[in-house]
Amino acid sequence: MTRAYIKVFVTVPTAPMTRGVDGVKFGDPVKSLLDALGKLSAHGVGVIGDYDNVSFTFAKGRSRYRAIPGSGAHPTAGKIGEIHSEDEAVIVLTAPKDQLDTVIAAIRAHHPYEMPEIDVFDLVRFSGDGLQ
Repeated sequence: MTRAYIKVFVTVPTAPMTRGVDGVKFGDPVKSLLDALGKLSAHGVGVIGDYDNVSFTFAKGRSRYRAIPGSGAHPTAGKIGEIHSEDEAVIVLTAPKDQLDTVIAAIRAHHPYEMPEIDVFDLVRFSGDGLQ
């Protein structure tokens, strides 16, 4: 049976931040997240063929959001009820589908936002894709 894989996309701010919900400091949020995900290579996360810590970080873009008044949100940046924008990068990596919960937990623990934006897609396997 062939193992199922996913592609994970997560946006992360590029500036130093302190997480609003619990006060955890992130001097370099991108590095923090990449280091945490890299430690999951023993579980097949970010492993393609003979390489581990495989990921891709997109060039900076600008995100936009608003913490909804009365929602109980604890925004890391911006104020409740006001639209805020932030420079962010997108990190992309491949992981075994059975490791999704582990990957999501690592992202949430090592990301400055209370609710990180995480997108997950099933991968179609093909001969020679380097995945075990």
